[in-house]
Amino acid sequence: MKINISIKKILLVVALIAIAVSWRIINHNYMIAPNFELVTVVTVIAAITLGYKAAIAVPLASMILSDLIIGNSSIFVFTWGAFALIGLGALLLKKLNDKPRSQIIYSSGFAVASSFAFFAITNFGVWAQGWFPATWAGLIDCYVVAIPFYRTMLIGNIIIVPAAVLVWQLVKAHQTAKSLIVDTIIR
Repeated sequence: MKINISIKKILLVVALIAIAVSWRIINHNYMIAPNFELVTVVTVIAAITLGYKAAIAVPLASMILSDLIIGNSSIFVFTWGAFALIGLGALLLKKLNDKPRSQIIYSSGFAVASSFAFFAITNFGVWAQGWFPATWAGLIDCYVVAIPFYRTMLIGNIIIVPAAVLVWQLVKAHQTAKSLIVDTIIR
């Protein structure tokens, strides 16, 4: 039984990484929606279903694998770091696993906070690496120029993160109900 559970966890991790990597590659190749990403949502699902190891491993593996294929700039430390931070933050949502309504509501706020954190961290990295003048005006310009990308990420996360948490809660409720019925029949 324990081996079966471990295999399911590994398969979930692989599936989450595959979703994020596939979307990053498709979106990069076809420019469907710049900065619309699924790394945040798979990170949240990994955190609330599997815990802290997956909350870090899933976003980092997703970024490393997809960056090997599509490439990344010298700000990869900032992008990977931002997603690792999002993974750690998503562990707060795990504490609400037994409060479905609260978890879904708070996941909306988390989507906003994580999008902002990613925007703030990665654009600071762009500025710090000299892509804009090393002045306050350069820093402000860096953030202003990035607003359209932030908007896309924010809107996507506000919709997809709570929707994914809702689906996970529905699956969990269905499994719980199924277990209760089976246990009742067996007794």
